[in-house]
Amino acid sequence: MKRLGFYFLLTSFFISVFTGFAAPKSADAAEAVKPGNILGDYAGVARETSPRSDGIYHIDTPLSIEKMKELHINTYYFLIWDEKTDWDDLRNEFLPAAQKAGINVVVYVVPPTESTGERKSYPYTTDYLAWSREIAKLSVQYPNVIGWAIDDFNHNLNKFTPEYMDQMKKTSEAINPDLFFTPLMYFESLNESFLQTRGAYIDGVIIAFRDGVYRNTQVYASEQEQIDAAFSLLSKYNLPLYWMIYASQLSNTPANPSANYIREATQIALKNMKQGKIKGTISYVLKKNFEPEPTDDKAYDDKGYLNFFIGSGVPSSAGNYTQASQRVQVNNSDNYSLTFQTMNLGADVSGYHKKQLLVDGKVVWEQDTAEIVPDLLWKPVTVDLKPYLTGKSWANITFRFYERKGVSNFWTYAGFDALQPVGFTVNNPNFADTSSWNFSSNYSGIIGEILQYDEQRRERAYNHIKVSYATYELYSSIYSSNVESSTKSSLLKKATAIMTYHFEEQNDRAIQGLDSLQSQIASLKGKGISVDQAEAWEALIKELKEYYSAV
Repeated sequence: MKRLGFYFLLTSFFISVFTGFAAPKSADAAEAVKPGNILGDYAGVARETSPRSDGIYHIDTPLSIEKMKELHINTYYFLIWDEKTDWDDLRNEFLPAAQKAGINVVVYVVPPTESTGERKSYPYTTDYLAWSREIAKLSVQYPNVIGWAIDDFNHNLNKFTPEYMDQMKKTSEAINPDLFFTPLMYFESLNESFLQTRGAYIDGVIIAFRDGVYRNTQVYASEQEQIDAAFSLLSKYNLPLYWMIYASQLSNTPANPSANYIREATQIALKNMKQGKIKGTISYVLKKNFEPEPTDDKAYDDKGYLNFFIGSGVPSSAGNYTQASQRVQVNNSDNYSLTFQTMNLGADVSGYHKKQLLVDGKVVWEQDTAEIVPDLLWKPVTVDLKPYLTGKSWANITFRFYERKGVSNFWTYAGFDALQPVGFTVNNPNFADTSSWNFSSNYSGIIGEILQYDEQRRERAYNHIKVSYATYELYSSIYSSNVESSTKSSLLKKATAIMTYHFEEQNDRAIQGLDSLQSQIASLKGKGISVDQAEAWEALIKELKEYYSAV
């Protein structure tokens, strides 16, 4: 879906705001920015398959470290929230192993809004002065603890006042002035007001990308515009940007993000890391096991269904819609009808979201999304189409999600599947693939697509991130190496071409680039390039060749 109009206005807004306030820049900030170097992962840690004597499934540190090395992760964002033993597992088991493996760690805790019931960040829960003190002390013991972060920071500003954040910063700096603090926020909450009042107490911002105000993990077309806007704003305050990509399901969405979404969103982020706009790319809850995810298998039959979705907090206006259409051939028949299955999930409040069937632009059937109870229950519908198809040779059949009234926060999604036409022919009636249906919309906040259940989604997502990170690591390692400048420039040119070819799915050309790079490294081994460095690059090139050849 195209959102250029919206994001042109958004970017114009940011530009107008930026020019109204000029924060001082240091001399370092005025220099050309360097490529980002953090290849990160958040949560999704492997756990032991059997509980210990305390009845808890502790973190499986050896397996977790093994997976992180395989993924080329150099920085792990360790979430303390799942079990009361997470802090002790971090201190006593994970950190020593991560330090030995060369993996840095950012300690990640949850805010008051997520400290509900028994589930909290233990042992200091919502005492963030204690967290700043104890994490700083831990970083002195383990230098691979490079920072800490707090989730959903923008939802908790009543707690994190400038005065409280000043205390947090002073507490931490008194112990380790090099430990950084980065709150996690969402794009639509990052603004001048936040940075003017709290920018002095942070060392960067993590943005969890979810398509801005449209809140989904299906559309990535807005990612570049949001990176540009966030980078421009943060650069005024000399603060780096960290970019988080969802690899597991965002709450109140129809399904886990597809493997292709994860690949594309990650590679957009890595391109911006290379340009220096992003300090680090972080995968959100990338699963380290490859079990199927049956909760995504919602189709009535086969593995796909037509889905329409409006997200949490997404505003709409009466008349907004998204639709899927197909031009169908009408037969010479005495009867014309269409039977299909439909379901929906969301609040059972009527009068807002409507599901519709149209023939040649005329509404011939309508159902409120609150009508089917319980949620996700498929129910059959048969519509008599004789009045609308008689005498025709061709017609346009359309399924539409329509806003009868506008909403401000009323998420839901609706599905259609198993079409059984009488008197005409429909291509791809079971939505077994993404062919034959054409999508159109007058509002980007309603997403329409054919959702496909992928039993291998976890493995595909894992491999996409592994290969993308390894590709970037080759470039980053050359950039940061102690090689004579003209040699480095030549090597970087080849590494850049390899990255470009792979990201454009031209893997044959990427392999040719690897061959050329390998030959140059071999010719300089022990001369312009140290033996250890050359062998490290050769091993990475060999790995990438295997990856690219397998695609």
